[in-house]
Amino acid sequence: MLRRFVRMATTYSSATPGPIELSICQKVTDALNPSHLKVANDSKKHAHHEGMVGADNVKESHFRLEIVSDKFQGLNLPARHRLVYGLLDDEFQNKGLHALQLKTKTPTEWNK
Repeated sequence: MLRRFVRMATTYSSATPGPIELSICQKVTDALNPSHLKVANDSKKHAHHEGMVGADNVKESHFRLEIVSDKFQGLNLPARHRLVYGLLDDEFQNKGLHALQLKTKTPTEWNK
């Protein structure tokens, strides 16, 4: 029996994403099964900011995510963001993730 699996394509920030980016993608994919996931690493833009001076992690500290998932259905914007932030609590608390910019949509919202 031949089975067809349709995999959602993740768009990474570079050809060689770092460990925090890979962790973010894995957790978002496992929990939200997104039909679209795009990741941009904006850490370079923020490395010179006062809050980043002396930080251990300046290469994977700021990310921008576009996530399209059915799991957002019925959730308002703050609830969607809390959901994503909750998934990435370990990255924030222990791995040096400092900030996320999120675009969270349902497939219907994305297709408008």
